Amino acid sequence: MDGTVGFAVLGPMEIRRGETGEAVTGRLRRTLLGVLLARPGGGVPADTLSDALWGERPDERAAARLQLHIHRLRAFLGDPDRLAFGVDGYRLRVAPGELDADRFETLIAEALRVRAREPGRAAVLLREALELWRGVPFAGLEVPLLDDWAHRLGERRLTAYEALYEAELACGNETAAVDGLSALVREHPLRERLHALLMTALYRAGRPADALAVYRTARERLVAELGLEPGPELRALERSVLAGEPIG
Repeated sequence: MDGTVGFAVLGPMEIRRGETGEAVTGRLRRTLLGVLLARPGGGVPADTLSDALWGERPDERAAARLQLHIHRLRAFLGDPDRLAFGVDGYRLRVAPGELDADRFETLIAEALRVRAREPGRAAVLLREALELWRGVPFAGLEVPLLDDWAHRLGERRLTAYEALYEAELACGNETAAVDGLSALVREHPLRERLHALLMTALYRAGRPADALAVYRTARERLVAELGLEPGPELRALERSVLAGEPIG
């Protein structure tokens, strides 16, 4: 990426110039850039940007204030042509590969495409995608559009972790998968798929008692916090472990 500009949102927001990252500081600047990046290449009306920056409170100076912040953002980007105004609003030009969230999605899509026949390659691609994450996207910004995007990215990250450990298990790396899955289960105790993968890894690593302990813990949390019994996948795994049946 030398000589180009990149945008990083999978953690504290940064502008990448070549190999150098520069933090995007200030709530208004981060909000403005974040909303524009949420719709890369698409027009964002001035009213949408003003609402994100200052809420829906009427302000006769909002248009002038927005122009000032647009001017400052253009200067910060170092390329005024990147941020243009048209009939559909402000449009930020983002080339393929310049936004880390897009690279994240591209790597996941490629991994899912090859995982059935090349689980080892899928695992490499998924680890590369997950290494793009540096923290919580848009932390500290209370903007509905960015909250929604951050939530979708967070769900996609969990999906990528699940696919990663499915690939690791397909490669026979059960013991290596146990530590990573254990940490994820502690972080997301209500996500049944993670419990199922951890049970599978433990059982196939020769630890059936630990696999059953995972089931019991998952059931206790689900019943206590959601009032729900485990779903069919976890129940089927428990039956297989109790019966000593192989788990594919």
